[in-house]
Amino acid sequence: MLDLKASAIVLLASVQTVLGSPTRSIDNDLLVKTSLFSVQGIAWPNSSEEVRFFGAIPYAEPPTGTGRFWPPITKEPVNETIDGSWFGPSCIQYSTGAKTVYTEYVSGFLLTPGQQQSEDCLTLNVWAPRANTSASATPLPVMIWIHGGGFTSGGSASPYKYGDRLARDQNVIVVAINYRLNIFGFPNAAALDGSHLNPGLEDQRRAVEWTYDNIQSFGGNPDQMILFGHGMSVDKYNYAYWTDPIVKGFIAQSGTADGIALGDPTGSNFTYVASQVGCVSDGKDDEFACMQKANASDIIAVYNTYNATENGGQSLSFSPTPDNYTSFSNNTDRAARGLFAKLPTILSQVNNEGASLVPYDPAGPNQTAVDAFTRSLATCPIARGALARKNYVTPIYRTRYFGTWPNLNPLPWLGAYHSSDIPMIFGTSDLRGPDTEVEAKLSKYYQSAWAAFARDPEHGLETFGWPLYDPNGETLIKLGVGNATQAVLGQGDEFDEGC
Repeated sequence: MLDLKASAIVLLASVQTVLGSPTRSIDNDLLVKTSLFSVQGIAWPNSSEEVRFFGAIPYAEPPTGTGRFWPPITKEPVNETIDGSWFGPSCIQYSTGAKTVYTEYVSGFLLTPGQQQSEDCLTLNVWAPRANTSASATPLPVMIWIHGGGFTSGGSASPYKYGDRLARDQNVIVVAINYRLNIFGFPNAAALDGSHLNPGLEDQRRAVEWTYDNIQSFGGNPDQMILFGHGMSVDKYNYAYWTDPIVKGFIAQSGTADGIALGDPTGSNFTYVASQVGCVSDGKDDEFACMQKANASDIIAVYNTYNATENGGQSLSFSPTPDNYTSFSNNTDRAARGLFAKLPTILSQVNNEGASLVPYDPAGPNQTAVDAFTRSLATCPIARGALARKNYVTPIYRTRYFGTWPNLNPLPWLGAYHSSDIPMIFGTSDLRGPDTEVEAKLSKYYQSAWAAFARDPEHGLETFGWPLYDPNGETLIKLGVGNATQAVLGQGDEFDEGC
């Protein structure tokens, strides 16, 4: 049951690891011309050639050299064909080597085995139903996925998040993006003078803009795009670009703009790393210029090997910092004033978020700590975000996932842990073994709901009987409760005590 080689997804990852990339096809519908270049894709392996895949598509220039730590640079046209037969390198990852639930038991949430890392990582990937290739075909809805990972790690090349099944089964275009992480995406350097402190978030915007400009070439409708993703990014985008969101709706899973965040108001973390790679300077501009020339591997090694105990208990972290452009310190005030996109939104979480995020203990964590983490990460921020939208008559749905399954829950105490809803949405829950009958039906229901929202954010979920959020009504959409394969409704504020 747990034989990894039984999974077509892991088999695909193994092929890539051994051979470099799957065999390329030269069928005409796999060569797509965009406004900047052409892309040669493949028929996604193990999909009966029903899905086209175009990977490693650059949506910006490489953020290297003098481009390091700055906002993404617009991609220039080139007279060449991009090899889209596999994912491009993932952005440089933060990793201490510590054991987690994910490294020990459910590595399908991590990068694909053998996946390379590089600073030159600003690429996106497209999965498109192959039947939708004729000139007369109706352009399809587009679902743009932003991966989570606490802004420190993660990427679009991750087996549980492959978009082929969602694209095929729901007849949508799935786009998955990379963006800069940790110090490379969130440097908060003193030389930036409080402006553009989060180039990683600006990468996300540039990817959405590129998709809007070019997705029609892949069969997608640029005027029918939604943003969905894991963590805080989707909601941060909502607040940052509320007057010009480009997309038509949002699905934010397990995080909002005012969730847990670490701060470094003085920029001292950047200066510390600079000092460790030989960029000691009395001037902030000289320090910054030196760091742009420093070896990227040396930079991330400082972060990966940092020991707070040996440094007076001082933490070292790089995450979104308020710059009043991409991230804000006053989100509660902005929510109260309605400074967010008035577009249909789903705010979603899982029931036991903290189980896989608190310090790992094979025997199981302290449930009180898990519950506190769940409230602070998701429950309370989502309650605030949902109420703000209701107050401004913005279509808002609130969901909570409870599912536990043999192939997704290797430890009995995990419950519905952080990210465990992702395989249900992408249809990849059979990575570690076959789905149960109920699990498979619920996954189809989940997929159908997300796709219905993508097709029509305003009214698509009415056919599912999902009510708009009201804390005082039966409006909490509970998924994966018991043996239910569809939504079960609960009181809107059922889990909000303590918020």
